[in-house]
This record gives sequence, C-alpha cells and structure tokens, in this order.
Amino acid sequence: MIKHILVPYDGSDPANRAFEFATELAKLYKSSVTVVTCIAIHAHVDPVLSVAFLETIKLQKEDARKDLTKLEQKLKEFGISFQTEVLEAISITDVLVSYADSHNVDLVIMGSRGMGGFKKLLLGSVASGITQHSKCPVLIVK
Repeated sequence: MIKHILVPYDGSDPANRAFEFATELAKLYKSSVTVVTCIAIHAHVDPVLSVAFLETIKLQKEDARKDLTKLEQKLKEFGISFQTEVLEAISITDVLVSYADSHNVDLVIMGSRGMGGFKKLLLGSVASGITQHSKCPVLIVK
C-alpha cells in the first residue's frame, strides 16, 4: 500500500520530525523513501547580479547535499531503500507536486512549517499548497 514515501526537507524542526516519522513508517511498511530539498530560484535575475546569484545557488546546493548526506546515513542504518535529490524550483510547491506525480509517490510526509520567513496562521505555504494540489495523501507533521 505505502511503497514510496516522499519527504520534502529544509532542515527545519518540523522537517526533521517528518523525516523521523517517515523512517518509522518506512520500516513498518518496508517502503522506500525519497528525501528532496528544493533550492528556490527567481525567474528574473538582473544580469549584473547573475554571477553572484549562481554562486549563491551553488553554495545552497552544497549545504543541502551535506544535510542530505546525514539523513542518508540514518536511512542506511535502518536498512531503508532511499534516494535523495536537490532540486531547483521557482515554485517549490509546483516542483514537489510534480515530483510526487511523476515518481509514483504513495505518501508525502512533511513538516507543518519550513524555514521560510513569511508564515501563515495555521500552516506553512508550501505545506498548504502540497495538501491542496497533491494527488496522493499528505501527512503533515508538527
């Protein structure tokens, strides 16, 4: 029933709790886990700033890779089949929903709020968007 779990990960406390919940569920159901970190990019970048922008993206990807390597170690310890990815996204919600659809994800497990500066009253904007647009079930972890 639950063969493939997607965990959007941004390093926040809720994302860490979602990852832990996903590992427990994966052990129980012998599911594979995909952990995805998205790097937000902007559609319109001033050419003068493009070199600095590209360097910033490169550094963000390196940091994301380091975080994912730590999570990979935990998944290996538990014997869970896994994959990790760092994706660039103009719209993080759209990229995650599309990823879930195109990779046969059975369940998305994510934190209620991420690292973003603007917070909705009850639910983070990415979590809210994925809940509204995903074709598969979404489990939100506080």
